[in-house]
Amino acid sequence: MAFNLDKLAEMATPRSERAKEQAKFRKDNREWLNMSHEIALTIHYYLRNAGMTQKELAEKMGVSPAYIGKILKGNENLTLETICKLQKAINVKFMSVATPYVTHTKIELPPRYMSFSSHAVSSKKYCERQSTGNSYGSLTIHVA
Repeated sequence: MAFNLDKLAEMATPRSERAKEQAKFRKDNREWLNMSHEIALTIHYYLRNAGMTQKELAEKMGVSPAYIGKILKGNENLTLETICKLQKAINVKFMSVATPYVTHTKIELPPRYMSFSSHAVSSKKYCERQSTGNSYGSLTIHVA
């Protein structure tokens, strides 16, 4: 079988300027495009499980069905407002912001700090806890 070099040269044309621009755009915006694709897959998943259509989602969010179509393609740079509307419409929080400045600390205190005099507390639940020998109470502190 003969190899046709003319046909190969004809097929192996350089990429167009538009194709080069698109490739550069995808490379420069890779991080948010990947996140947009993940959000699109998440929305598809929840729509399918809820039996909701794109039109119903658009109505709940107050946007056009065409915009929902764009979101579900995974190439839309979403605002925080749109993400919040999506989460509210499907009733699922799929994105969150890390809060490294908040710590949850559980402190175990000896009974002398957690108990009250018998005349100060008369609730049935408190009295039952005291009779079972639950000697320590716990306290959760949120530190900012």
